Amino acid sequence: MIISIDGNIGSGKTKQLELLREKGFNVTILDNFSDYYSVHVKRLNAKELSDLKVNVIEGSILDKEVLNKSIELDYDIVFHFAAQPGVRYSTINPEKSLRINIEGTSQVLSVCREKKIKKIVIASSSSVFGLKDYLPIDEAHPKKPVSYYGVSKLAVEHIVKVSRHLFSETDISIIRPFTVIGARQRPDMAINYFVSNILNDKPITVFGDGNQTRDWTHVENTVNAAYLMGIKPKAKNEDFNIGSGISSSVNDVLELISNITNKDVKIEYKPFDNADVKDTLANIEKAKKLLGYSPMKSLKIAIEEFIEDYNKNLSKISSY
Repeated sequence: MIISIDGNIGSGKTKQLELLREKGFNVTILDNFSDYYSVHVKRLNAKELSDLKVNVIEGSILDKEVLNKSIELDYDIVFHFAAQPGVRYSTINPEKSLRINIEGTSQVLSVCREKKIKKIVIASSSSVFGLKDYLPIDEAHPKKPVSYYGVSKLAVEHIVKVSRHLFSETDISIIRPFTVIGARQRPDMAINYFVSNILNDKPITVFGDGNQTRDWTHVENTVNAAYLMGIKPKAKNEDFNIGSGISSSVNDVLELISNITNKDVKIEYKPFDNADVKDTLANIEKAKKLLGYSPMKSLKIAIEEFIEDYNKNLSKISSY
């Protein structure tokens, strides 16, 4: 089994690798250790994975030669979670986001076909939906992305659709995570930014009035869904929205962090970013029905776990 990551060994990927090892799988990961955030932190995370007997290969999904060396003929599943993340980052660097996410996915699928891989799970994003028509958002909701990142992930989904049509021997499932949160979260993500600033008595910048809502999804819920998609026959060639099925506003989250940390929050509100969306909420009925998916961990638990990990690894996290 291989997981392609491309530079972001953090919360979700680490948890997924740990789960797969617990299930008895032999796991190889491919990562390019990009400088999107601290390479030092990523290498420390990779060291922990090596201690779990996970094989870590350094290289990019844009390099077909590296992919050919990384993907073996006898792999049961390929999890393709490699991406250039970041909605706001994609506004500043659209070319990089589009190239890695679109061309990189095409390369992964091409090599998987050559190696006759039967099962692939590919990460898309709730960003493909963009401006909502209704809530909760089901798999049939119109896709109207408002960021280059969302556009890149929608292109990925179209590439998958064509691959399913042309190469029916390969089973490709798509997971669309909604606002994944938890320990070891990337420094540009909301919970990391909120918690680290609050604990260090720094002000919080909120784009908009803070009443925008998100389906904050504990990383272990997302990881479990991806695992189920890899092993469940009913997941074959299906797309799944994966969230908690509950939404909370940014203001509510900041109040929750304030209560947990017993710290005051200093908030500066700025104009809403047009690359963001106002509200998200996943309809998870399809995942419940076909996968047996059930979100087990809450927003509060995710924040508590992040704070615990942050305090425990302060010296490492401070280098983000």
